[in-house]
Amino acid sequence: MCVVIPYNITSTLVRRPLNTAVMQGSSVTLQCSSNHSSSAIQWYNSTCVTTTQIISQCTDDRIYSGSSLDNEVPPRFSVTEENNAAHVTRDLNINPVQLADAGVYLCAELRRGVAGVTDSSSAQLIVLGKQKTTLVNCFKNQLEKLRSNQVDF
Repeated sequence: MCVVIPYNITSTLVRRPLNTAVMQGSSVTLQCSSNHSSSAIQWYNSTCVTTTQIISQCTDDRIYSGSSLDNEVPPRFSVTEENNAAHVTRDLNINPVQLADAGVYLCAELRRGVAGVTDSSSAQLIVLGKQKTTLVNCFKNQLEKLRSNQVDF
């Protein structure tokens, strides 16, 4: 990913999303907070993050625009917003998590009066599927065959 950060702007993201693994059907929160009160925080999904596009070209992959969820984002997604004189927080919540939610999520900070992204951070979300009984039964059958020396290779 190519994000241009002006050299005279210091990093202000104080809470960054962390790589996370969760079970399908559970909930997850990816945190993002800036210590600059005039910041706007946006969230993007993996399509935008894994290419070399600049953020301004990734509007189709945006989840949260700084003030609201984008139109095509499923209702399972929400953003917890907190503003005060010291910081701006936009935590991305997914509940319930589905297998299709796995990927990279990017938190991008934009600041009023500064062109482009001033800071960004990404995290990998791994979604673990529930075991299928048929697969477990298949392994149990193979184990029984191994124990009785009847395995066909």
